[in-house]
Amino acid sequence: MRWNNSKETSREGNGSSPPRFASEALAPAQVPPHQVEQEVRRALLSQPNLHFASLVVRRIADGVCLQGILQTDVESPDVCSIAQRVSGVNCVLNHLLIAPSRSFPAKG
Repeated sequence: MRWNNSKETSREGNGSSPPRFASEALAPAQVPPHQVEQEVRRALLSQPNLHFASLVVRRIADGVCLQGILQTDVESPDVCSIAQRVSGVNCVLNHLLIAPSRSFPAKG
């Protein structure tokens, strides 16, 4: 094996590889934590078969934690997959309590 003690020359600009800063420019920007929480909340609340008595979405290291009470007649709604569709969410901690939906009689 031969060692080259001369200064390594930069390959930037000769077309053989992209400049060092190009990969940094292509990397996705960090999504603000509150934006992720809001997008997950919006995605869950927009589902027609899911009704929340309360919903708290908190950002965790690699995703979100869901807390609250979900009222639904669906046996096991897949809230985790809905939350994971949001950019920046890889992990979902589901701490939701599931309660059956109740239909109340009309007043009067």
